[in-house]
Amino acid sequence: MKTPPGACSRRVSRVAAGLVLVLCGALPLLAAQLRLELKLIWATDDEKYAKHERVDPATTEKLRKIFKWKHYFVINTVRGVVPNRGTNSFKMSDKCTIEIAEQPGTRIEVKLIGEGKPVVKATKDLASGEWVTIGGDDKDGTGWFVLIKQLDDKAGR
Repeated sequence: MKTPPGACSRRVSRVAAGLVLVLCGALPLLAAQLRLELKLIWATDDEKYAKHERVDPATTEKLRKIFKWKHYFVINTVRGVVPNRGTNSFKMSDKCTIEIAEQPGTRIEVKLIGEGKPVVKATKDLASGEWVTIGGDDKDGTGWFVLIKQLDDKAGR
C-alpha cells in the first residue's frame, strides 16, 4: 500500500505541533521555580573570623543600619532551587539548615533549623534583587543569620 503524497509531512507537522504545545505548557512550570542564593553570615565586633570572606561593603552598610555588630563574615554560600509552590532544604553548615517554601505572590516561608531543632519560622517578602535576612543572637555577643536572595526575577512571578 502506497502512502499518499504529503501524508508523511502532515504527520511530521502534527507531531511537531504537538511537541510545541507540550513544551509551551511545560515552560511556565519550569520558569516558576525560584533560583536562590543563600549566605550564612557570622556577625561580631571581633576580628577573629578574619580568615573568612568579608560581606561586601554595600551589604555590610545595610546590615550595620539594622544590627549592632561591626564585622560580618560569609561562612558559606549555597545556590539552589525551590520548585513552584514547593519546598527545598539547604544545608548551610553542620549545625544550620534552612527550609524554604514558595508561597503565592512574592512570599516565601522560611524555617531555620539549628542543630536539628527549629529556631525560627517566618514568612517573608522576597523582592527581586534584595536580601531577606533570618537568624538570631548567639553566645558571646555575636550573631548569625542567613541572607536569602532571588537570583533571577524572570522566574514566572
